[in-house]
Amino acid sequence: MSGTELEKFLEKYEITRVRDNMKERIFTIVIASLGLIAALAWDDALKHLFEKIFGGEDTLVEQFIFAVVITGVAAVVSVYLEKIYSKRRGK
Repeated sequence: MSGTELEKFLEKYEITRVRDNMKERIFTIVIASLGLIAALAWDDALKHLFEKIFGGEDTLVEQFIFAVVITGVAAVVSVYLEKIYSKRRGK
């Protein structure tokens, strides 16, 4: 390959690499955005559930109880999903 052919090849390779990186990052951002939307929807639903259970008052104690319960649920779900992922990865 001559110098110009090599430069053209590298330029084409670089453009392809940058384009692929952009597609990957856009995909990641879209997935993260959908995850955020889902989290906000669950937040609203669980807040309404707590309002039904504890009444309409939104005291500081209730907010802490809500935060602790949600943190516990998130921890349990993440451990469970990690076990599933680990099993599938091991196959």
